[in-house]
Amino acid sequence: MWEVKVCILLGLFALTTTYEIGSKNKYSYETTVAVDEKCGLQDESKLIGHQLKADVQITNIWENSQQKLIKIEILNSKILVQQKSSLVSHASELDSLQSTPSYLLWEEGSPRKIWEDPSEHFSLRNLKRGISSLLQLRKTSERTKETDVSGECDVIYEIKETSIHRRKGNCVHPKFDKTVSQANGVRSATTQYQSSSNCDWTNGNNPTISKCTISEYVKMFSNIWHKPSLCVDTKSELKFIGSDKDQNIYKGKEIESVIEELKKSGGKELAADDITSILYTKEEKPKKKQLKPSVAKQQASLSTEHLAKLKSVVAFYKLLPTFRDSTKDEILQLLNNRKLESIKNQLLDLVSACATDECIKAAFEFFENEKEYSLPLERFVISLSILPKPSSIILTELMSFTAKFNHHEKIKAQLVATLGFLLKTYAENYEVLDKELEEEIRLFLENGLKKCKVDSESCSLTFLRGLRNAARFRSVPILSEYAMKGGKEALEAVQALRNIPCRLLTSEAHTTLLKVFNEVGKRQDRSTRAIAAEVLLRSNPGRDVLRSLLVALSDQSDSEFSTFLAAKIMQEVSVNEELRSNVKNILPEKEVSYYYSLAQNGKSSLFKKPLLSIEGTNVTYGIDMEMLNGGLLKRSVFDVSFENLAGDSSLLSVGIFAQGLGAVAGDSSGGDDEDSSPTAGMELGILGSALRPYVFFKSTSELMGHAWSGTASEQTPVLQTIVAFSDNEKIAVLSNGMVARGQMRGVLSTDASASVQISLWNRNSQSIVKTQGALLVRGSVTVDAGFVVTQGTIQFKGESGIDFNTDLEFAEMPFSMCLQMKHPDIEIFNDLHRSVSLPGTKYNLRRSKKRKISIPGRSFALHENNNDMCRIMNNQF
Repeated sequence: MWEVKVCILLGLFALTTTYEIGSKNKYSYETTVAVDEKCGLQDESKLIGHQLKADVQITNIWENSQQKLIKIEILNSKILVQQKSSLVSHASELDSLQSTPSYLLWEEGSPRKIWEDPSEHFSLRNLKRGISSLLQLRKTSERTKETDVSGECDVIYEIKETSIHRRKGNCVHPKFDKTVSQANGVRSATTQYQSSSNCDWTNGNNPTISKCTISEYVKMFSNIWHKPSLCVDTKSELKFIGSDKDQNIYKGKEIESVIEELKKSGGKELAADDITSILYTKEEKPKKKQLKPSVAKQQASLSTEHLAKLKSVVAFYKLLPTFRDSTKDEILQLLNNRKLESIKNQLLDLVSACATDECIKAAFEFFENEKEYSLPLERFVISLSILPKPSSIILTELMSFTAKFNHHEKIKAQLVATLGFLLKTYAENYEVLDKELEEEIRLFLENGLKKCKVDSESCSLTFLRGLRNAARFRSVPILSEYAMKGGKEALEAVQALRNIPCRLLTSEAHTTLLKVFNEVGKRQDRSTRAIAAEVLLRSNPGRDVLRSLLVALSDQSDSEFSTFLAAKIMQEVSVNEELRSNVKNILPEKEVSYYYSLAQNGKSSLFKKPLLSIEGTNVTYGIDMEMLNGGLLKRSVFDVSFENLAGDSSLLSVGIFAQGLGAVAGDSSGGDDEDSSPTAGMELGILGSALRPYVFFKSTSELMGHAWSGTASEQTPVLQTIVAFSDNEKIAVLSNGMVARGQMRGVLSTDASASVQISLWNRNSQSIVKTQGALLVRGSVTVDAGFVVTQGTIQFKGESGIDFNTDLEFAEMPFSMCLQMKHPDIEIFNDLHRSVSLPGTKYNLRRSKKRKISIPGRSFALHENNNDMCRIMNNQF
């Protein structure tokens, strides 16, 4: 037993006295990099990638009691690539590169600093930093954080005698520009990196590494669809082959004087740096003006007739880099070009997605003299709201423009809504968040709300919608205040509270929501009360609060509200086991009334069902339908959402609201809107951003005008836009110092239109809401060492659409209504492309795979009452 302990102690002591001074240790080194759809290097004959081989010399040239200065040299390096099912050496630019020694300061088991020739090729410098990282040592098995060539990483050590096993992941590179990364979410990309190394050391008074093997992978995929994915696999080996004596050693000197002597003897400058890799980017030569000819080439594909088609998203994707390389003046010239007037809206979509300082300044200068309603301006502001990674400059410019623009109510409403949602998106990327700017914009929205006149409901609704989109928990007090006011303002305020994560809502907010539900103070719209109940249910309510909600179910004075509330409760308990248990415990209580709580007879309903399931993501559709007593629709919301491990996000939300239509249709039953003027409209949300509402009519005269003239019977565009769906860049540095750069970009094109046909003679109506879309997502991972480039590219694209039809017959009470939803056949294409090239040579190897997934069109079942009514109205027995 004591012998074992002594051996282990001697082994650990040996690790702290590594590399005898003056001993030149020679190694063979090879590293293989391959790219594929799946991780795991297996069949070398099918490998798409490259291999680098070299000789390495590691020499301790200076030391004191705590530190060593280790010289690292790279010799006889060469590149091997795939030819006729095997890896063979190939001429490359590496052959002409000269490598100079680098000097590593090694202190107490860790590399601290490196001195190197700044004129040496970046890949050779990075390779030596990677080899330096193998000299990270620990005396005991442990979990820790360490900085090496990959950045600051989470590391796990397992020590077995003189063998050191090291695993690392979650590396953060200090030199990487985090502003190019998108916050994690459904629209973003995931990059996974894992590295495992095993180093064996020789026995003796001054042990050295005898062999190190490293295997690692970098995997990237879109969060919206996990397949196809890209994986960069790396296997490396450092193997001891012998040693010599080096006479050039330094004793009895300080480290600073040693470095100065090395500079003089080598005739080269030596620059100090940490051992994290150099993130080299090529200096691109100034390009000729390409914007105008590039747009002319894609003009036909950008035409309005191709919206929601693959042609438009492909053209948009191709043009986006060109816009980002353009100046403000070039963009302004393009927007003012009359020959491009037919695609001006699509060009503005590109300007918003471009998101550079030049693009944003050009857009706001283009619109600075707008005094009336402008469809192009509203289109630009809507597209801007969907930006995946808005910068602080964009938010500042937008806030300034919004503050000055007071010329048109609709534009102002969309500006405020966009500012709110961009604030939310910006704040989600906490690594680049400027908290002072976040607070400034929040206060701008709140102060705008406070400045609204008492009788200006539209002003209050505008800023409340902005706060709803912003979803800032510091806005809870002012939102709670407006929730108590009743009417439309309370509805908007409660929807804003619903957008804030439940864990951030205060006890005061819960008290306010309970008062809203119980109509303490002002009378509340039933939609407001239902949303208040929903938020309370999601907040793990106490027994008293839950009992208050359940007691309301037995109140049958408004059967449609109690039916809708029951549906809300059933939906929440279906996904919350603790809530379900608490509800079961309270239902038998006498004041709750088990029977009346569950036996509802209204037609209101809500549900959520699967639409389709694709790799890693579930797409669901849900419908909330609030009916009035008598069978007339009060409010409906149709929502298509993505759900996966990265979170959930609404793709599209279409809400129809109506008020005061009972008298027009012949309903004398009254309701909570019996004194209101006839009003109807649509609320749209795209990718979580709530847009300003679209009002169809707001008086009896406007309704009659539409009915007699048939102005609403043609399909009318409601939302047409092309937006940046995702825009993400990430890096992972491999153990050989090579940098894997990942990029994921997506484009979404949508076209939503609606029509309503009303017959006062036959007392019926039919409405159709058509939503069509096309999506393209393309990702790439590139390992560019300068003299060799290995790359993988994935892409998926497809078109789809959903038709939502509503038939209403109001000839007699109760009214009859049938809702129908269907989508056409869907084809999704996904491609994988892999390549390796040697710049300066003719070598270029490519491999591709293409697949197609077909999803047949279908109609979707809604709730049972609706299905029965559709059968009756369509005479299907």
